[in-house]
Amino acid sequence: MSTLWHKSDSTLTQSEKKNVSPLLIGSLVAGGLLLLIMIGIVSHGLERARIQRARLTAEMRARVRLVDNIEQQIPAKVFTPELQQLLLRIRLHLLEQWLRSDRGNTDATQQMALTREQLNNPSPLTRTDADITNEAQAKEIRLRLEDLHKLIGQAHTDGVIDKNERQKWTAHIRKALISNALDMFQSLAQQAMQQGKPRMAKLQYERAIAYLQKQNNPTFADLINQFKVKHQHAERLTIEHEQAQDTGNTELSAGVSELQAEDEAWKKKAVYDD
Repeated sequence: MSTLWHKSDSTLTQSEKKNVSPLLIGSLVAGGLLLLIMIGIVSHGLERARIQRARLTAEMRARVRLVDNIEQQIPAKVFTPELQQLLLRIRLHLLEQWLRSDRGNTDATQQMALTREQLNNPSPLTRTDADITNEAQAKEIRLRLEDLHKLIGQAHTDGVIDKNERQKWTAHIRKALISNALDMFQSLAQQAMQQGKPRMAKLQYERAIAYLQKQNNPTFADLINQFKVKHQHAERLTIEHEQAQDTGNTELSAGVSELQAEDEAWKKKAVYDD
């Protein structure tokens, strides 16, 4: 009886082993697949985080460079000590963001230390404006002012400045844009006058008047009247200039006709003499 029991137990164990082996193999395969999937997910997450950090680093680097370009190229009459401080605050914020995405970056660390030093000990402004001599120069200034406007809008979004400060700087930039356009019209008109081209000067004053009227701002009424006076002066000079040209052309035509008549008379005399 005992022998039969042992045989039965041995037979059951072998049967269980036959049943367990495929189950164990399946479990191991499933576990391996799950492990591979988890490794893939983790690897993908790490790669995505790396790309995100690289993208953020590149973005912060570009924005810091934009702040530097604006600071260097903005007109002196716009670049006040208050604006200098604002740009330094924005620059410091961007450098902090840069270091969060790229810890230990030596360049960003050095720039941050320098920016903090400039904030605590601002240097006096000694910049002077160059006269606007062409439309390309005025366009470059306009583009830098537009860049400044975008930068301030982003600073408000990032929480560097509040709504009231953003509105104050927006109004400051709008005035600078208008001043830049009027300086261009006035400079081009003066150049035309110096070159003896009052008609070209008249056209520049017309552009200035149309630009101011387009602003639809009652406070520009005096400026519009000033440009209208200049326009009338240029128009009067244009008429005088054209009349002088007409007189010169008439005298020239008369002189040519007289020479032609003398030439004809000489030819006839030569024929008769022959």
